[in-house]
Amino acid sequence: MNAKQASVCCLLLVLVLDAVPVSNADANCAYRAAYIPFCKEWMCKVQCWGEAKVYGANKVAEHKCMRGGIKGWCSCKFCQ
Repeated sequence: MNAKQASVCCLLLVLVLDAVPVSNADANCAYRAAYIPFCKEWMCKVQCWGEAKVYGANKVAEHKCMRGGIKGWCSCKFCQ
């Protein structure tokens, strides 16, 4: 085995060992940010649930107020 073949084998070994397994769990999920005044957790949940029904998502995976106050916004994760 010459030096070129040895370096190629080492690079392939590094690529195989460094590979991160990709999960299919988030493949059918999407995020959406909704602007709502005075964001509270229960308001965010209701907003995300309503948007899931409008956009045809099967479930709301997570909801979170990202910013409260008069110009608040809510982050929703929808999954099929």
